[in-house]
Amino acid sequence: MTNEKRMLLGSFFQTFLGHHLAAWRYPETKTEEVTKLSLYKEIAEISEEGKFDFLFLADVLAHNEEDIAYTPQIRLEATTTMAALASVTKDIGLVATLSTTFTHPYNVARQFATIDHLSGGRAAWNIVTTAHDHEAANFGLEEQLDHSLRYERADEFVQVTKKLWDSWEKDALLFDRENGIFLDEKKIHPIYHEGKYYKVRGPINIPRPPQGHPILVTASASEKGREFAAKHADILFTIAPSTVEEGKAVYNSIKQKVSAYGRNPEHFKIMPGIVPFVAKTEKEAREKFEQFQELILPQLGIGWLSRYVDHDLSQYSPDDHLPELKDVDQVNGEKGRFKLLSELAKERNYTIKELARYFVGTQGHLFIVGSGEQVADKLSEWFLNGAADGFNIKFPYFPGGVRDFVDHVIPVLQERGIVQTEYAGGNLRENLGLEYPVSQKLEV
Repeated sequence: MTNEKRMLLGSFFQTFLGHHLAAWRYPETKTEEVTKLSLYKEIAEISEEGKFDFLFLADVLAHNEEDIAYTPQIRLEATTTMAALASVTKDIGLVATLSTTFTHPYNVARQFATIDHLSGGRAAWNIVTTAHDHEAANFGLEEQLDHSLRYERADEFVQVTKKLWDSWEKDALLFDRENGIFLDEKKIHPIYHEGKYYKVRGPINIPRPPQGHPILVTASASEKGREFAAKHADILFTIAPSTVEEGKAVYNSIKQKVSAYGRNPEHFKIMPGIVPFVAKTEKEAREKFEQFQELILPQLGIGWLSRYVDHDLSQYSPDDHLPELKDVDQVNGEKGRFKLLSELAKERNYTIKELARYFVGTQGHLFIVGSGEQVADKLSEWFLNGAADGFNIKFPYFPGGVRDFVDHVIPVLQERGIVQTEYAGGNLRENLGLEYPVSQKLEV
C-alpha cells in the first residue's frame, strides 16, 4: 500500500483516562493506574498492534480547581511520557505536546532531537501556544498573552527550533578511531539568531535528528491557528464541521493556504478528531454510551461548558438556553471550540444542560456510536470524499476503548485497503509520506 492512498490514524490519549469526561467512573477503566507506566504501555502496545501511525499525547500546564472533585486532574508531562514509551514500542510514531509560550526553543530542540534519536526517528512535536489564564498564572502572568501575540511568538519560536536542528550537518559525525577524530567541527554551526522575542547563539549539542526535523503537528480550529499550521506544520489536528461537504470545504481551504506558502499540500496532512463508541453491534455500542452518559454529574458538564464559552453558566437554570455571549473576536482562549459551541446552541436550540451533556461526550469532535462497520463507514466517507487525510481517534476510555477500536474497526478498514496492515519499517516521516527537510544554510 502506498502512503499517498491510505488513511492515517492517530491514537489520541490523555490522562483524563478517556475522552469522555466521566470515563474514570466506568468500571472497565483502569483508573487506579493513571500514574503508572503500565497503563500507557498497554495503550501503546494495543495501538501498535492496530498499526496506528502514531500515539498523540495531549498536555496542559495547570490544575483546574473548578472541577477538581469531579474529573481527574493529573497530567503526566508529555515529552517524558513519550520518551518512556519509545523504549517499549518499535514502529509507532510518538507525538508529545509542548507549549511555545512557556518554554524555550533551545530546550524544545534538545528534547525532541533526543526522543527522535532514541526512538529511531519516531518523534513528533505537537505545537501549542497555551490558551487559558489559569495556565499563565503558573508562570507569573496575571492573564494569558493575547491570542495573536501568542502565534506571533510561536512563529519565531519554530523558526529558531528548526535552525537548531539544522545546526549540525547530517554527516558531521566521523567516528574516526584510527585518527582520533570524533566529528567534523566545520559541519557544526552556530545559528546567531536575533529576533523580536529570542536571541539564541547555538548550535544545539545533539546531532541532526534522524528525520532532519521531528514531525511538526499543531492542533487548532481558529483562523490564526490554521494559518500557523499551513506555514509550519506537517499535520493539522482540528475539530471537524458537522457534515462531509463542510469538511471538504475546510479541507480545501486549508490546503490552499499551504500552497500559498510555496509548500506541497500533498505533504501536509489534515486529521480531524473523532470520538467512537464502538462494539460488536450498534445496540451494544448504544448501551455502552448510555452507561457513560449516566455517569456525568451536572456540575461537571456545566463547569466544563462554562470554561469553553468563557461565561459562568452556574448562575442560570440548567433548563435555560445560553445567555448572550461575547463575540468570538473577543475570546482569548480556544476560539475554535467557542465558535462551535455557540453555533451548536443556536442551531439545535440546546438548553445549557443539553449542550453540556453533548460537550462532555464529544468535546466538539466528530462523534459516532455503532458497530465496527458503521464507524468504518463514517471514516471512509470523510476520507474517500476528500474531507480528511486521516483521523485522531479519541477513545472514550482506557485501555478498553482502544481495544474496541482495534478489534472492531481496524479489520474492516484493512479489508477495504484503506489503512496499513504492516509498518513500512522506515522512520515516521518516511512512513507518513512527508519530504525530508532541506537543511537551512547557516553561517559558520
